[in-house]
Amino acid sequence: MIHELLLALSGYPGTIFTWNKRTGLQVSQDLPFLHPSETSVLNRLCKLGSDYIRFTEFIEQHTGHVHPQEHHTNQPNQTGLHGIYLRAFCTGLDSMLQPYRQALLDLEQEFLGDPHLTISHVNYKLDQIHGCQILETVYKHSCGGLPPVRMALEKILAVCHGVMYKQLAAWMLHGLLLDQSEEFFVKQGPSAGGAGANQEEEEEDLGLGGLSGKQLRELQDLRLIEEENMLAPSLQQFSLRTEMLPSYIPIRVAEKILFVGESVQMFENHNHSPSRAGSILKHQEDLFAAELHRLKQQPLFSLVDFENMIDRIRSTVAEHLWTLMVEESDLLEQLKIIKDFYLLGRGELYQVFIDLAQQMLKTPPTAVTEHGKYQHADTKISVTDRFLPPAGRLSVSPTRSSGRCTSSSLLPSWRSSTPGHILSSCLSSAVFRYNVVFRYLLSVRRVQSQLQHCWALQMQRKHLKSSQTDAVKWRLRNHMAFLIDNLQYYLQVDVLESQFSQLLQQINSTRDFESIRLAHDHFLSNLLAQSFILLKPVFHCLNEILELCLNFCSLVSQTVAALDERGTAQLDILVKGFRRQSSLLFKILSSVRNHQINSDLAQLLLRLDYNKYYTQAGGTLGRFGRQC
Repeated sequence: MIHELLLALSGYPGTIFTWNKRTGLQVSQDLPFLHPSETSVLNRLCKLGSDYIRFTEFIEQHTGHVHPQEHHTNQPNQTGLHGIYLRAFCTGLDSMLQPYRQALLDLEQEFLGDPHLTISHVNYKLDQIHGCQILETVYKHSCGGLPPVRMALEKILAVCHGVMYKQLAAWMLHGLLLDQSEEFFVKQGPSAGGAGANQEEEEEDLGLGGLSGKQLRELQDLRLIEEENMLAPSLQQFSLRTEMLPSYIPIRVAEKILFVGESVQMFENHNHSPSRAGSILKHQEDLFAAELHRLKQQPLFSLVDFENMIDRIRSTVAEHLWTLMVEESDLLEQLKIIKDFYLLGRGELYQVFIDLAQQMLKTPPTAVTEHGKYQHADTKISVTDRFLPPAGRLSVSPTRSSGRCTSSSLLPSWRSSTPGHILSSCLSSAVFRYNVVFRYLLSVRRVQSQLQHCWALQMQRKHLKSSQTDAVKWRLRNHMAFLIDNLQYYLQVDVLESQFSQLLQQINSTRDFESIRLAHDHFLSNLLAQSFILLKPVFHCLNEILELCLNFCSLVSQTVAALDERGTAQLDILVKGFRRQSSLLFKILSSVRNHQINSDLAQLLLRLDYNKYYTQAGGTLGRFGRQC
């Protein structure tokens, strides 16, 4: 029956779908295999087919073959509409019907590929004007030059706007999304996201130590790699449905509407103490409701009046949230806690933690490994901060490249007052990104600590008889420590301290909570970018270097006597690997510096190549003494 339906919609009715000049296209009565609901959907589609048939008949009537004598307009027997303008109109009308014909062809291909598709699928494909899209359609047609048509459509548009204003009032004043049919331009859940990931491209190596042409273009174009969804906002409760947004309402206004509704909804959900927190709209709900009603009564939609009203509501909400977050929740103190405990600002705490957990981190984890070493470290250094968060649970999981372990963290449980709940909700979307940065910083700090421990071991053994491999180990450790120490200094000083200082300045310079939230998002994005977590070639190279350093530290700590043949071979592999990766890192950093497009990479190179140390080594660390 689907093929009969497609034929009827194309203008070729039959026995199931019949044509009548007066009633149009209809489903035949008393078909035993059709449910009444199916008949209703089919008749709705038949209305669309009827319009198409009437359009095509009109076009055929006025664009048929014209005999030469018919061009004489003064012939007395010529009646009805005629002329070249009418034929041009029909030609244009025919071209406007082409997307409909193409949609029918596409549907036929879909049904040939999947015979289990239903009638509802046809209805969905052919009837996609829905909800607020109706506002867009009516608005476009109301911009015509014919006064009677324009006035009629403007009246229709004013009535349709009444529905939108009711949804706006529920959303912005009460945090309620009244949208059962999914017609509003705000929806629950995250946005649809961008295009799907492209397939991996196989490209030849450029001879830069594994750097491919695609990776080099990424560096030169300064395109950040969204690896493992590191920048994806997690668990976003509400977002814009942009396809439903009328074109005469700018996206900036829609984002303000989204922010206000989210804030009111979040506040209402967690407001268990109204007497303390008060109304997020400062008890101006009735005033704002009256303004919305006044706009609803206007015969013509005014974007200026509409945006001014939205701005007043947004300013009230943003300032009240700022008071709750900054003053009542002590946002600055909470951010300092995050920095101290989750961005390694308390270096002494993590030094003790790494020492306590070192043995466990060397062994492959079980299915779920949890420990209390963090709390142990807490107690050992006698942390007495008033706002110290619960130690939480640090889970241990294996890395992709080996069985070694990396730690992951959770943000602290915030205080249970109303502002604290809102602060927790606002920061919850950042948990994943904080964890990514935390794991990376902890990995670098752990490697630095291991190299320092290796130095202590080598100092303890310097009185023993030395060999040629000992000299290689000393020089290799020295080069590794040089690179890691400079990387650690760059991350903590040039990135973390600098970005955190800018974040505090932005918070102190505004009384708008949305500005604070944007500043915090910008802060996290800069941490990910300037730490090279999102720049795949650099990040992978640094990870390889960290892995080589850990393997070297393991070799040194396990062997007291001179290396045997197996140990010597392993040392040779480490020397070659570190030389290759340090050379690749130098080439990447130098290439980007020469193009003058990334100050972050240039700053790291400045740290590593201070006094031209790296350059004088030929851009390679580990090329020394013994031929490996």
